Amino acid sequence: MTIRGRVEGWATGRRVPEWATLVGPPSAPRYHGPVRTWRPATVSLGVDVAAFVALVTLGILLTRPFDGPAGPDAAASVLFFDRIMAGRHLEVWVNTTPKPALTLVLGGLHALTGDWWAGAFASVLAFALGVVLSGVLLRRLVGPVGAVFAWVGLAGVQTLLYETASSYGTPWVLPLWMIAGLALVRPEPRYGVAGVAFLVAGLIRPETYILLGVATAMLAWRVVRREPVPRRAWLLMAGWLSIPGLALHDLLLTGDPLWWTRVARHSVELRDGRHRSVLGVLNLSWTVLASTPFLTVLAVSGGLTLLWQRRWIAVAGLVAMGPLVLVYVVGLAVLRLNVLRHYLDAADIALVLASAVAVAMLVKGALDRAAHRWPVAAGPPGMAVGILLGAVLAVGLSRPYSPIVAAARGSIASEAVVAARLAAVEPTLASSVSRVDRAAGPDPGPMGAPDIAAIRLFAPPHRIMRLAVNLGLPLTAVAGAEPSLIAAGVDRLPVGSIVYIDGVVERVTVGPATAAIQVSSPTKVGAVRVVPILADPANTAWIVRIEAAP
Repeated sequence: MTIRGRVEGWATGRRVPEWATLVGPPSAPRYHGPVRTWRPATVSLGVDVAAFVALVTLGILLTRPFDGPAGPDAAASVLFFDRIMAGRHLEVWVNTTPKPALTLVLGGLHALTGDWWAGAFASVLAFALGVVLSGVLLRRLVGPVGAVFAWVGLAGVQTLLYETASSYGTPWVLPLWMIAGLALVRPEPRYGVAGVAFLVAGLIRPETYILLGVATAMLAWRVVRREPVPRRAWLLMAGWLSIPGLALHDLLLTGDPLWWTRVARHSVELRDGRHRSVLGVLNLSWTVLASTPFLTVLAVSGGLTLLWQRRWIAVAGLVAMGPLVLVYVVGLAVLRLNVLRHYLDAADIALVLASAVAVAMLVKGALDRAAHRWPVAAGPPGMAVGILLGAVLAVGLSRPYSPIVAAARGSIASEAVVAARLAAVEPTLASSVSRVDRAAGPDPGPMGAPDIAAIRLFAPPHRIMRLAVNLGLPLTAVAGAEPSLIAAGVDRLPVGSIVYIDGVVERVTVGPATAAIQVSSPTKVGAVRVVPILADPANTAWIVRIEAAP
């Protein structure tokens, strides 16, 4: 094989034609023996596997999934699975919009293992797979430099890593979006694969419907213009079947197939109508873009490059994940629904992917210019330099690049700290909380709140679902240890109930408002006595029992 043949095969990722592998000048006798050629697909697969292993390792180091996720959404998925499998409806309102695919995966893994670590590790695997597939998509579009930029860039996105640590939806939906993208940018698109990927993704994150809406609009536009549409292209519409899936999940969980449409609005109602305003959402969106100005500029350049190249599917995907997600969150604010930061995770991902396109084009242009003076730049050495430059730019242009910034690492690992603390106190809580007869009274239902008089455990508000699962308590027997509730009078809490406050698990539970609980010896407060079961002022944690005063 000639040097030129090897270089062209390695650099372009295409199979080298047989004539490029012949040995000797044209006048030499033709060689008819076996010829070893480069196999770009095999090399790419090896690189992808290495990247996956590296990303899994990074994910484990940063998220520390050994005690499982402590986030309320992940705990809610396990709780929903438990209730559906037991044939019981949800007892009270839970501030988590259902994600049926995660109910099945996280709940199923918890049921199989009896612990939370399996779901946490599975989230790390999903994160790594999603990032690797993002790089594969970029390699298919713009080459290996874009792939490396995507891998390194996404591995440093703090919001994506935090979602992974919490076992939330974004790390699970990312590989599905990328599978759909890879299925559609092929010379012969696999519409059925993309449709199934969208179907499952729609059972995890609502931003999927933006992608589906864009795909539907593109097909409709071709029909309006009377352009030929492949019959199999309509298989993309299978993604809309996720809506009946949401309805079936909620019918089994609550008896109301539209419960998933009511959760967000009820959350605002319980907050006396308080939500992030339109101006607040616009400011949040601007903060996301302005925090990484160089990535934003590169992302616009990358999108325009794809548009100029008429890569319509890639452009549509980036527009759906970026600008249209920003429009979507503004629309939520107009509807007076609260907008949380992680609703913009898709935009964070789109920034990195579009920037990868621009960086790949810039590096390619620089290497082409250098090759006129130094021919070696057109070969593997030049490509190696380009790949290294792409990785360096991915780190340098991110603000912050989480794996190397202590504050970002601490934020990502905070969920692991909380999970470890809960795992440490759960045996004490289990031995302290009295068992509850589930048939003692009617459940308030999926829009109701528990009766305070029936509560057996008050705990950090965002962790009560995990504790309910681990302690085998119905949601009618657990409630949040809200500072305002305790400040209103400890003697109003049910006698025999347990109160757990923890400044590490939720800082808001420890303060002047909960001073009556922060005791190291039995203390009379009005008509009750507060008896400490665990008092750890150094770690700001107290577990007390409310007893009748003698």
